[in-house]
Amino acid sequence: MDKKLLLMQVITVLPIIVFLFIYIPNLFSFVTMGLLFSLLVFNAYNYINKKSIKNYPLVFMLMGSFYLYAFYGLGSTRTPQTFHTFKDGQSVTLFEFEKPIQIDKVCYYVGIDKNVNFTLEYQIHKRWKKFYTYEKSYPYSFRWKCINHRVKTEKMLFRVTKNEMMLGEVRFSYQNKNISYQTKKKYLNDEANLSVDTSYYSGMFFDEIYFGRTAYEIMHNIPVYENTHPYLGKHLIIPGIKLFGMTPFGWRFMNVLFAGLLIFMAYYFGLHLFKKQEYGFISAFLMTYSFMHLSQARVGLIDTFGVLFVFISYFYLYRFILQQQLTRLLISGVFFGLAASVKWSAVFAALGFVLIAMYLLLSQYPLQKRFSGYKLLMYGTLSYGLVAFTVYAFSFFDIYGHTYSLQSIINYNTNMYHYHSTLQATHPYSSPWWSWPLDMKPMGYYKEVKQGLLSSINALGNPAIFWLGIISIFYLLVMMFLRKSLEAMFIFLAFLGLYLPYIFVGRLMFIYHFYYAVPFLILAIVFMFKDAMERFAFIRNFYGIYLLIVSGLFVAFYPVLSGYIVPRSYVAQWLKWFSTWWF
Repeated sequence: MDKKLLLMQVITVLPIIVFLFIYIPNLFSFVTMGLLFSLLVFNAYNYINKKSIKNYPLVFMLMGSFYLYAFYGLGSTRTPQTFHTFKDGQSVTLFEFEKPIQIDKVCYYVGIDKNVNFTLEYQIHKRWKKFYTYEKSYPYSFRWKCINHRVKTEKMLFRVTKNEMMLGEVRFSYQNKNISYQTKKKYLNDEANLSVDTSYYSGMFFDEIYFGRTAYEIMHNIPVYENTHPYLGKHLIIPGIKLFGMTPFGWRFMNVLFAGLLIFMAYYFGLHLFKKQEYGFISAFLMTYSFMHLSQARVGLIDTFGVLFVFISYFYLYRFILQQQLTRLLISGVFFGLAASVKWSAVFAALGFVLIAMYLLLSQYPLQKRFSGYKLLMYGTLSYGLVAFTVYAFSFFDIYGHTYSLQSIINYNTNMYHYHSTLQATHPYSSPWWSWPLDMKPMGYYKEVKQGLLSSINALGNPAIFWLGIISIFYLLVMMFLRKSLEAMFIFLAFLGLYLPYIFVGRLMFIYHFYYAVPFLILAIVFMFKDAMERFAFIRNFYGIYLLIVSGLFVAFYPVLSGYIVPRSYVAQWLKWFSTWWF
């Protein structure tokens, strides 16, 4: 037992030490590395001398390590917080300089861009000359934008010509030196200590412009922009904004927090499925280092909320099968309703529920009389129909609170359905469903190249997990019929329910749609390892090597998962394994 425990501690601590050494080489990190190494040496000494070793809470160490990876460089807490709203026909703003001066860059921080058009003009020989026109329809929100154009003037005008926008700070510079100015709009120059940063660290990118922006709009009773997904996901972003302001760290914080809870649930689910701490640990470890889990957590999206709720829903369904207590089934329904209230992708879990119910009935699983036969389907309908729908309906409390109309909620859902059922679009990062486990086409969220340095954020799976996961899914299928294993059946059908429906989805899809199924892919690997280790003793000597390979790949690929800046040559030489990996 002590040997297993020591091995798990080494596997847990070693990736943290390597990560700190490579990516955060400062005094605090070296002190932390020394403490962690001392803990290992202390336990190794006790083991060698046949003394009992100290049992550290490994799942919380894994959660802590994940929070280190995810919160490091997550985003700034210092971005503009005050804004003026400019509307067509109402807003002409004058900027005055002390004397005629050279300007080669104008930077501005957009709050909310409502398909605005605007112009910038400068005065020359007492006449106004337009030098920049913005007419793009892309909804840039809460980020810095810069215009490179050289002029000489003592006055400049900002004029909105269509729709409206919220504008925060405005900066003028020449050869990277800021130029002071005067304006009657005080919020455009009241946070002069903030620096301009156009990277992911200080602004929104990808679909953050929908979810983070909509969370802000809900908070301030502004008509919402994003209405293609249910409301709960945006509400869950709000606590982070309240804690840290409308900043990148703020609108990404809750996503990371929930991602850590998913690691705990992977441990807890694995422990209940496989009845040993060792297998719960492996489940949590693989979740921690699964690549996609980190990249999805570090972007201000809503998928992580839904994945956690679906996973908890399946956990309580499994508990119901074992204990046959109605409360377990009802709790499962509550979490299914919460998941559906985040994103409709979670509704696919219902297929897994149905398949599991059919298996229980057809295999004549020993159910209590009150749950046997058609009664199981009735209670399932109660839980995943009535209870889940009630939770889903209540998630729209904000809409009802503003309109006092049920019809407004119906209209919102009708619009969602219309959007997703009629969506016709193309995207260079889109990928077919069958390619996701193969890791063929990552989802590129962000990329910036400057002077040979690359900052990139991508969603893909850890190859050591995804590729072995394919084998483990087929292994589950075999074990379902050869051994009639409840655990194999449950994991396989849950995975199938969250993956199979995408075969029939005709709209644009991306690898991140596979995120909902990844926890069950991980449990499939653990199931296969459990069987292998219990049947073949020598396998136990290799599973630690496998976990170190998984974490080693994570440390190597961390830059393209997180946006950490590295030489582009490193990514091209070592990380770009296939031409479709476009880091």
